[in-house]
Amino acid sequence: MQYIVIIGAFQALVALWLLQFREKKSVSNYLFIFLLSAIAVHLTIKFVIFNFILDESIRQQMNTFIGVCYGPLIYLYTLSKTKKEFSVASKWYIFIPLFVLMIAYFTISCVFVILNHADQRLLDLYNNFSLYLIFIINLYYPLKSILIVRKAQTENLEKVEHDVITRISYCILVMELGVIASKTLLYLYPEENQLINLSIRTVAYFLLLVICLLIVRKSLKTETTPSLKIDLNNNLEVPFNQNFNEENLSLNTVDYEIKFSELWHKMDQSVRQKQLYRDCDLNLDQLALQTQINKYQISEMLNGYRQKPFYRYINEYRIEYFKNIVEKAIERNENINFLSFAYEAGFKSKSSFNRYFKEIIGKTPSEYYKSITNENKHSFEISA
Repeated sequence: MQYIVIIGAFQALVALWLLQFREKKSVSNYLFIFLLSAIAVHLTIKFVIFNFILDESIRQQMNTFIGVCYGPLIYLYTLSKTKKEFSVASKWYIFIPLFVLMIAYFTISCVFVILNHADQRLLDLYNNFSLYLIFIINLYYPLKSILIVRKAQTENLEKVEHDVITRISYCILVMELGVIASKTLLYLYPEENQLINLSIRTVAYFLLLVICLLIVRKSLKTETTPSLKIDLNNNLEVPFNQNFNEENLSLNTVDYEIKFSELWHKMDQSVRQKQLYRDCDLNLDQLALQTQINKYQISEMLNGYRQKPFYRYINEYRIEYFKNIVEKAIERNENINFLSFAYEAGFKSKSSFNRYFKEIIGKTPSEYYKSITNENKHSFEISA
């Protein structure tokens, strides 16, 4: 069992490194970081107990309080992936059992250090209370997570997220079903108490190792596995660059198309339909929050896939919106206020509006207005 514990702790640290340093940060990734940290600490504590604590009652019976947070963390991760603008702080109360058990655990540990032996009554009280509390929590939250992702699978939840949430939830459920199995076996074979406890704990630690592997697999799959769904209505626009030969440009185009076409369609559709560009304070972080897409992926899509910086992309939509309301105002013979229309489109200042309009359209707003009115006048004369 010690080997499984140390391998699991090492695996948790490796997975933690992958999320901490390789994956980009988001609320959901931080939840997995907390989950991996909890597993690493849990298994490290067990390794220390099994190798340095001689008291057999502590070695074989004392539950580790950290297990009570596994179910709540996967539940919070599920909510972060299925609910827009979800705030972890709104669910702060689900960690109350963790703090209660933590206080009880360290109280017993202090008593053990002071007396140099375990107080059996206190230990039994803690074990019974913690066992049932962990059992209830780690049944309730994983089951709830599974029900949520089954409903969300047909809506907006990606398959890789559905799979990792479901499998981790089942691992936690199997761990807790081990409690029922151990109680049943102890009732039938009380003389095999030590062997039964050892076997059930070994299975539990192995499942923690599996959870770490699932998170590692999800992390690697998210970074390296491309989506095979291509948006045929989304034309790829890659400007010619003389610094690259045609072969490299073709390969880069195919790579980005495979990797980002589906994600780009999701983001671009959200920007257009919700008119997110009309928010004058919109930035990369807010766009990531609104679209539920990692901001580093958005940045890579814009710079690598579409070859345009963030503000260029947003301001193109703002200018298109501006042009539409100007053309409608001309058709209705209404008064036109360029600055008012620019603010309505999402620009924050006159200078930025004029600069981006000239850069994108190639004309000043006044020149554009004159060209539109001249075209309308010319078309009217032809029709007449």
